[in-house]
Amino acid sequence: MTIAFGTKLGRYEIRSQLGAGGMGEVYLAEDTSLHRKVALKILPADLASNQDRMRRFDQEAMAAASLNHPHIAHIYEIGESEGVHFIAMEYVDGETLREKIHRDKASLPKLLKYLTQVSDGLSKAHAAGIVHRDLKPDNIMITRDDYAKILDFGLAKLLEAQRSPGYGDTTSSEVATAFVPHESLPGTVLGTVGYMSPEQAQGKTTQIDHRSDIFSFGCILYEAATGRRAFEGKDALDSLHKIVHAPTPQISDINPAAPAELQKIVRRCLAKDPEKRYQSIKDVSIEMEELRHELQEEAGLDGSVQPRSTIGVASTGGALASTTSAIQSAAGTAQIEAARTTSSAEYLVTQIKRHKFGSAFVFGLVAVAIAGAAYALYLLTSPKKTALSFQSAAFTRLTSTGRATGAAISPDGKWLVHVVDDGGKQSLWLRQVAITNSNAQIVPPAEVYYQGVAFSPDGNYVYYTVREQSNSKGTLYQVPVLGGTARRVLTGINTSVTFSPDGKHIAFLYFYEDEDRLMIANADGTGERQVAERHGNEFFYLGAFSALSWSPDGKTLASPVGNSHENYMSVATVSVASGEIEFFTPQKWDTVKQVAWLTDRNNVLITAREQVSSPFKIWKLSYPGGEAQRLTNDLNSYPAISLTADSSLLATVQTETVANIWVAPTGDNQHATQLTSGRNLNFAPSWTPDRKIVYASDADLYSIDSRGGTPRQLTANSRANDGPSIPSDGRYIAFVSDRAGVPCIWRMDMDGGNPKQLTDGYDVSPHCSLDGHWLVYVHISNAGTIWKVPIDGGPPAQLTERPSYSPAISPDGQQIVCSYLEEPNSPVKLAILPLEGGRPIRTFALPNGFPETNLRWTTDGRAIVYGVRRGSVSNLWAQPVDGSASKQLTNFMSDLIFSFDFSADGKGVALSRGTQTSDVVLISNFK
Repeated sequence: MTIAFGTKLGRYEIRSQLGAGGMGEVYLAEDTSLHRKVALKILPADLASNQDRMRRFDQEAMAAASLNHPHIAHIYEIGESEGVHFIAMEYVDGETLREKIHRDKASLPKLLKYLTQVSDGLSKAHAAGIVHRDLKPDNIMITRDDYAKILDFGLAKLLEAQRSPGYGDTTSSEVATAFVPHESLPGTVLGTVGYMSPEQAQGKTTQIDHRSDIFSFGCILYEAATGRRAFEGKDALDSLHKIVHAPTPQISDINPAAPAELQKIVRRCLAKDPEKRYQSIKDVSIEMEELRHELQEEAGLDGSVQPRSTIGVASTGGALASTTSAIQSAAGTAQIEAARTTSSAEYLVTQIKRHKFGSAFVFGLVAVAIAGAAYALYLLTSPKKTALSFQSAAFTRLTSTGRATGAAISPDGKWLVHVVDDGGKQSLWLRQVAITNSNAQIVPPAEVYYQGVAFSPDGNYVYYTVREQSNSKGTLYQVPVLGGTARRVLTGINTSVTFSPDGKHIAFLYFYEDEDRLMIANADGTGERQVAERHGNEFFYLGAFSALSWSPDGKTLASPVGNSHENYMSVATVSVASGEIEFFTPQKWDTVKQVAWLTDRNNVLITAREQVSSPFKIWKLSYPGGEAQRLTNDLNSYPAISLTADSSLLATVQTETVANIWVAPTGDNQHATQLTSGRNLNFAPSWTPDRKIVYASDADLYSIDSRGGTPRQLTANSRANDGPSIPSDGRYIAFVSDRAGVPCIWRMDMDGGNPKQLTDGYDVSPHCSLDGHWLVYVHISNAGTIWKVPIDGGPPAQLTERPSYSPAISPDGQQIVCSYLEEPNSPVKLAILPLEGGRPIRTFALPNGFPETNLRWTTDGRAIVYGVRRGSVSNLWAQPVDGSASKQLTNFMSDLIFSFDFSADGKGVALSRGTQTSDVVLISNFK
């Protein structure tokens, strides 16, 4: 039956028909509750009438609905309305893989990219015990943003239930799950001729498991490489016979240019005996990813060339000279990473990384504070000291650019290598520690991200990991300190390396979808072997400059580890021999980044932060007791550490931030006025109706007149408070506080009285509607999603499903804008959504590929305003919602903007502005 336009099935309203087949008709529908498009699959009456079959199908479909993976189209609901049974699924706007292969003639590297994503999705499903059973190019959609999604998980079992084994009618044509017609045989085990496994083709239902999907995947892979089906026959019966009996065809017979490694992968996928196939699609995924990297490197598709560096030591004065060739950069996906201010959004990105949602998006840190860097969450629980706890230590600044992001000191303490970030381009430098002004550039500036630097134990080589901004995986290079050519050691790596005491081996981490692997290899990159792995909620930390540490006796590795479900990180040891992982401290942190073993083996130094937006501190952990002692207690951040071989010298990156509150007439920064002064950390300004500014400072909220004066403290002795937001009616101040033990959204009167808790936990970034009815916020569990709650109290409602943060409600109260991640490996975008939630109505690109401040609407609702950083200077820009070109609103010549807010009449803007410097500091005499 055909359902008319406008018909409602439950909360779904039919918009148009998308297709029809053996599994029923498929319609485009509108979810009237969440205001999003869905694909509504109407089940045929003869299938739906069998209650036993429907019960089994419901069980399978509900299991499939639990899958949450970026390359699997999500099942929202299995429902019934007025006798019509339907499945509401994610609507994927795009083309089928079949169309990409045969109509668009997409290149092999691009098709391999899609199929690698498909293998990642299959791996997730197989791990949950779910088999697709009808995998084919028609069931794989390529979105408008160029990402693959598998359709119809959980639906195959329904059609299979009505069939008996056997070939059946070989003249019929039936579609099981695809929108595009293609032949499936009635009276057989479900599967599409040409993509069935031998056990499917022979009706061996009890033998069908995840390895059947691997065979189907091999058929698709062959077709992508050749443009033809692997077992194409003169008719369906002939094709089935070839699937069962014919040898695996050679790709090279049709496409001689295809890599030989691809034929090996296809041959193992298409083994007739399931026992001789790959036993896990994860193994296929790993080999596919490695093949893709090899093809990219050979063709130069990843935009990189091997850097050739020579570093010479002059015969007089020890001056350094260098000659290098540039690392070319490729345009593409923006990456959220820089050594800038910490923020609640940085925490969100860490959560996204922990949940493995997106590989390119997840590595690293969001830059300048979004909605105000909440240092308050750290300060209240930290000792109120201004001096370092290295009581007898001497501090020597080794760089003065203010733009260092990572560093390593040589084992003998004579050399320092460090990374400089200048306006989004990063470069690598080497200097002699004892000689001032001896800096030499090893690798020139390029649009790349350095993931780690290290010296070999003999001090003769620098090892550095670097990746293109358009690539989620990096490459490890080795270059002689005394001059020579850089040599590629490993690909697909995203961390620094640590050396065994004898210098013969390196340890490092690999990141795969839903799995982190601790690896050991020879120092030249050969002989890789896996030592340990963590998967699901358990992870190793894989951010930029994350680092393992090899124990002095060579038997143990120390590593940052964490649990994304419980939102904590700690430190564990890993046995080199057995791979056994043991926690050796009960202490938990928000993030642990680097680990460095002291020579005595009785202590380990780490860089860690305790709260969502606290600065990184240096800690000492006793071994094996695990007692934790914080060594730095000032306001600075110490994200990177490196020790000499005798542990007598410690090189660290020291980041200092100063932020004060300013006000200016909108569009007239020449008349900006500074309201607060000193070396403060004042963030998140918010206007009141009577033109005061409420802001966060030192764990409390303050109010100050926009014309100047003495700040008035609004909170006290209530743990950490941050992120104020005020509606135009001026009834309340909404804010974040951990006074209940975890960050929650609270409200209080304008004088700080009558506080009331509005949410239950792990919530940040509140923003109130002008009418004072609603506030939106970010719930930071499960990668970060936006919710709303009545400001007078009531149940919260989820608005987004994808990672999203920094929300702001439009002046008319009908829409929100936020930073939004639609797909893995894609840039973060500005997104406008209905206040009721759902998918974005409109999206916009961001200048640097990620947000650098909070977001605000202009008072007329015609544009979205955000901060853009160029080097060490930030300015406000406006993106018109009509899609026209963005425009610069301010023209500051100095300082960064961390957060801002417009007055209700739009005539004034309050800003948190200041400076941030990061330099390498050498600490000595600290024992």
